[in-house]
Amino acid sequence: MNVALNCTLDTTSDAPIHHPVLLVLCGGFHPPGDTEALLALWAKDPTLSRIPAISLGMETPWAPLSAYTLRQSLDQAWGQVPHRAQPPDLVLWAFSAGCVGAVALAHHWHRYRGTVRAIFLVDGWGVPGVGAFPCHRLSHDAFTHHSSRRLGSGQADFWADPAVPHRQLWRSPQTVTGLGNLPPTSALPPPRQPLSAADFLTAWTMFYFLRG
Repeated sequence: MNVALNCTLDTTSDAPIHHPVLLVLCGGFHPPGDTEALLALWAKDPTLSRIPAISLGMETPWAPLSAYTLRQSLDQAWGQVPHRAQPPDLVLWAFSAGCVGAVALAHHWHRYRGTVRAIFLVDGWGVPGVGAFPCHRLSHDAFTHHSSRRLGSGQADFWADPAVPHRQLWRSPQTVTGLGNLPPTSALPPPRQPLSAADFLTAWTMFYFLRG
């Protein structure tokens, strides 16, 4: 379903959930096709596509930096979903400059509106990820990753190895291999292992989705 302000919302999911959960994608300064490719990957995943998804950040040239603009777009899109007046829990995927607006949006939502189950900062170099909700970082190379971890990365993160172009990590994470942690299956911290960026995003997003 297409809604105003160039947001796209999928409401085909019929999975039973106790509380509404919305996957919010906040892109950066790049062609819209990059985020569209990521949404296409989401739609093809039989597990991840159970979560309704919305793409924000294309309303104005500077929308990725504006939590206010993103919040307006999110409110308008969610308000058009029938029988879903209750504010949803959010899982956010943000990329590059979009991490700026997404982090501010997450803090506002967590404080005034509802629950933020997790935020994923994809190449959010220099963007602090500290908050009252889980944060995970994904980076296109080791330098970007390790120089950003001190700003907050949570207990599980991912970086590409070998390094890939910046936009590839967002446009086609299924083609990016590297090192990361999958969700824990015991009380022990999850070990770091080889996997793809798409596997990391999918596994952790479903982990937070199912926790509700």
